[in-house]
Amino acid sequence: MRAPRAFMVAGATLGVTLLALISTQPAAAAVSYTASGLTATVSGSTVTSKVTVTSSTTTTVRVVGVCVRDSAGRNVDYTHDYDRSISSSGTALSKTKTFGAGTYSYWTCLYDGTWRQLGATKTFTVGSISSVAPSGTAMPRGDLTGWRQVFSDDFTSNVARGSFPGPYKPSWMSYNGFTDTSKHGDYNQGIISAQDGKLDLYLHSINGRPQGAAPVPLVNGKWGGQTYGRFSVRMRADALKGYGTGFLLWPDSDNAREGEIDFPESGLNDVVKAYNHCLGVLGQNCLVATSTKRYTDWHTYTVDWTPKKLTFLIDGVVLASTTTNIPSKPLHWVMQTATTASGPSTSTSGHLQIDWAVIYAYNP
Repeated sequence: MRAPRAFMVAGATLGVTLLALISTQPAAAAVSYTASGLTATVSGSTVTSKVTVTSSTTTTVRVVGVCVRDSAGRNVDYTHDYDRSISSSGTALSKTKTFGAGTYSYWTCLYDGTWRQLGATKTFTVGSISSVAPSGTAMPRGDLTGWRQVFSDDFTSNVARGSFPGPYKPSWMSYNGFTDTSKHGDYNQGIISAQDGKLDLYLHSINGRPQGAAPVPLVNGKWGGQTYGRFSVRMRADALKGYGTGFLLWPDSDNAREGEIDFPESGLNDVVKAYNHCLGVLGQNCLVATSTKRYTDWHTYTVDWTPKKLTFLIDGVVLASTTTNIPSKPLHWVMQTATTASGPSTSTSGHLQIDWAVIYAYNP
C-alpha cells in the first residue's frame, strides 16, 4: 500500500512543479494599434479623410475606419471597412463623404472585440450654404432652461428630389409607399428634396394620385420617441386645398389610447389648429385650439410636453395649454403632410417648406 501512496505524493508534487513552470512563462503579447497622419480635406460639402493604421503584428480586425460626430453628438461616420487586414508596416485608409454645414469631431476607430479610439480627436468645419436663415429666424442651438437639445437640423445639405434621405439618412426617414389616412393619396418620400437651406415637400399628383410625405426625425439615429419633450419646427406652405398637415406626436406602441398630440394640424388653405386627444379613448379630442395664423407665412410651431402640462406655442406665444390628459408613454414626432377628407384636385400642386427642426428632452 505504501508504493501507491508514495506515487500519488510524487505525482502531486510533479503537478505543482509543472504549474509553477507554466505560470512563470511570459503571456502572449496583446496586439496593439496606432494611427498616424489623420487628416480631413474639405471641398465644399465633400470631406475626404485619410489615415494610416498600424498593428504590432499583422492581423485582421472586425471594423476599422474614421468615426465622426456632428455638433449635436449624432453618429455620422464614414463607411467603415469590415474584416480588414491591418499590417505591421501600416495600412492606408481613405474615406470620402458629403456633410452638411457645421463643425464635426473625428478620430480613427477600430473594433477587435473592443471599440478603440486610436490617436487624438480632431475637428473639421463645412461652410454654410447661407449665413442667413431662409425663414428669417435662425435655428436655436444648445440647451434651454429645463430642456436639453437632443436633435437639430437646418437642412444645409442639398439633396435632389427623388434621392431623399441621401445625406440625411443618419437622422431622417419618411413614410413611403402606402396610402394616407384619408385614402385619397399616397405617402411618397420621392417628393422630398432639400435646397437653399430648406426641406421641401412637392405636393402634387402622379398618375391621378395625390402625393404626400411624412418625414420622421431620428434622435441619435434611432427610430422611436421619448417621454416628455419640446418639439419646434419652422415652416410655411402654399394654401393648397385638399392637402393638410398632421404634425403629430404618436405612441411608440401604436396604441392611440396612450395619447396623440397634433400641431400644427389643418388644411393648408385653413388657419392653423392644435389638438390633444383624450387618453384611453379613440377619436375624441380633449383640447382643440384655433389660431389666426395661416401656413403661407413662416411661423415656428412648438409643443412643450411635461409631466403636468401640455402647451402649444406659435412664434413663442402661447396658443393654448392644458393640465389634463397628459400622455406619459413614449411618443415620436411625425411631420405628416397628406390629403384631407375632401382630397385635392389632381391639378393642385405646391410646396411645404421646413427651415429647421429641433427636439429637446425634458430636463427639469
